[in-house]
Amino acid sequence: MNKFAFVTGANKGIGYEIVRQLAEQNYHVFLGSRNEELGKKAIQSLGFANVSFVQVDISDTDSIQNAKNKILEVTNHLDLLINNAGIALDFGILPSELKIETLRKGFDVNFFGTFQMIQQFLPLVKNSQGGKIVNLTTDMASQTMFDNGQAGQLNILGYNSSKTAVNSLTLAFGKEFGDNGPEIFGVTPGFTTTDLNHNAPGGKTPVEGAQIIVKYALSDTNYNGKILDKNGIIPW
Repeated sequence: MNKFAFVTGANKGIGYEIVRQLAEQNYHVFLGSRNEELGKKAIQSLGFANVSFVQVDISDTDSIQNAKNKILEVTNHLDLLINNAGIALDFGILPSELKIETLRKGFDVNFFGTFQMIQQFLPLVKNSQGGKIVNLTTDMASQTMFDNGQAGQLNILGYNSSKTAVNSLTLAFGKEFGDNGPEIFGVTPGFTTTDLNHNAPGGKTPVEGAQIIVKYALSDTNYNGKILDKNGIIPW
C-alpha cells in the first residue's frame, strides 16, 4: 500500500523540509499551503514526482473541507497528518500590551485551525494501518519548562499560550484514541531560524528542525498523547 502524508504550511521553512524528507522516504506527500502561487513554486523547486499541491487555509473551514476532498480524489487514507501551519504575531510585544484581536487571530490559526484539521482528517488517518497525527509545538508551551528556564525565554503570550492549547488538545485526543489508534503527539523542533521568528539568528536550520519532526513521525515507538523535543518526552 502506498504511504501518504499531508503537511500543512509547507511552502517554506520547516514544513517545506518535512515534505522533502518524507518524499525521500517514498511517501506521496501533499504539500499544503494557504497561498497557491507559493505552494506551486515550492512543488517546482522540490522537483519530486511524489509531491503534489493542496491549497489549504487552516483558519477556514471550507478550505479544509476542499483540501480533504482533493486528497480523497487520490487516496482514502493518510499515514501521516503533520499539522505544521502556524503563526506568531506577537514577537516583541509584552503580555500587558497585547491586543485582544492579535491574541484571537493567533488562536484562530494555531488552536482552532489545528483542531479542525484533526477532526476533518481523522477518518483518513483511521483508514491507515498505524496512522499518526503530529502537531508542531514549542518548548515555550511547556508551562514547566518555560517556568524553570529550560525553554526559550520569549514571553510571547499569544504564540506560547496558543501552542499550550495545542498541547492540551494533543493530550485530549490521545486519551480518546488510547491504545486503539491512531497515534497523536506533539513535537517541538526547538529554536529554529525561520520566517516565523523573523529569521532570528542562532537557531537550527529548517533542515535540522524538520529532521527532529520526521524522526518521530517515522519512529516505531508509540508516543500517543505525549509532547516531545529532540531528547524525548517533555513535561506539560
